[in-house]
Amino acid sequence: EARREAEVANRAKDEFLAIVSHELRTPLNAILGWAGMLRTGKLDHETYARALEVVERNAKAQAQLIEDILDVSRIISGKFRLNIQQVNLESVVAAAIDAVRPAANAKGIRLDARVEARAGPLPGDPDRLQQVIWNLLANSVKFTPDEGRIEVRVSRVNAHAQIAVEDTGQGISRDFLPYVFDRFLQADGSFTRRHGGLGLGLALVRHLVEMHGGMVKAESEGEGRGAVFTVTLPLRGGESLKRGGLDPSPPSGGAVEALSSDSEESRALRGLQALVVDDDYETREMLKTLLGQHGLQVSTCGSAGEALDLLKQDESEGLDVLVSDIAMPGRDGYSFLGDVRALGARGGRLLPAIALTAHVRAEDRARALAAGYQMFVSKPVEASELLSAIAAVTGRGPV
Repeated sequence: EARREAEVANRAKDEFLAIVSHELRTPLNAILGWAGMLRTGKLDHETYARALEVVERNAKAQAQLIEDILDVSRIISGKFRLNIQQVNLESVVAAAIDAVRPAANAKGIRLDARVEARAGPLPGDPDRLQQVIWNLLANSVKFTPDEGRIEVRVSRVNAHAQIAVEDTGQGISRDFLPYVFDRFLQADGSFTRRHGGLGLGLALVRHLVEMHGGMVKAESEGEGRGAVFTVTLPLRGGESLKRGGLDPSPPSGGAVEALSSDSEESRALRGLQALVVDDDYETREMLKTLLGQHGLQVSTCGSAGEALDLLKQDESEGLDVLVSDIAMPGRDGYSFLGDVRALGARGGRLLPAIALTAHVRAEDRARALAAGYQMFVSKPVEASELLSAIAAVTGRGPV
């Protein structure tokens, strides 16, 4: 039994590390891709401004992912400390709501709050308590469909403050509910999962709440029926909490080589027609601009289904190469290529295909090649590597 539990834990960690790799490489792909094009100095004013915006947004997203990982590491190793002071829960909740409001507004989600004045103040770390509420709200926004509703309630129950975040989202299955706060588990860790992220947010919530002497629980009536997360914190007892603080170390960056659009390899690719399939909008736009700068005519699709519809309409006529992501919602890149190959067999034509993915384990590469991709390129993509792969599979360069 102990061996079985250890094997399950190891598999969960392996899956988590694969997700970490994917989630870190995805924003890095957009950052390095646009940075390389910025260095060429050939972008018009509008595209230049958009590139800077994309780089900044993805850098912030990556920094937050790294901070979540470091926070969990500090907690596990016992090096995490709280900066204890008297906390006004109303201001902390308001700040957390303001932070997630743009994401909620983008989905048309109604965000309400009810705060009892007598539910505080309480001893705690204001930044970390805001992080707790922000993580719960961000989780609800992620899993609540458009035009849904999220409510935050703060009340006093005897000698405790109680914070409840209730949503009308997709809910939590009965089987997964006991594991919702575990570090290395996600309800959906497959290549076709619809929601990104590391799955560390709720684990951090539990750790931070427990360090404040409180507790957190999750309730749901099942899938499709929403969820309620309730945090209970003592209104007294700050002396027993750990004091001190840690300054997070900023992530280091790197540079990327710019590739001339006048190179021999680039000239050989001019006029090729490429189809890029990726569920990440910014990755699609970056690749379209990058390949377009080197003379390719590029079409983009955000899903396998959309790409198949396009291929059926055009029957692949004139298309020279397919560049496809692997991890996509609904249908992954493996099954997608199988459908493309079946479509091509009826037309008597084999479309050259390149797998472009943030899943970079040896087994991922082997599976992609076995599925029928001629080349495997990892994210973040380097322009020279992708162009060389296109040249190889289209016969415009060395294999």
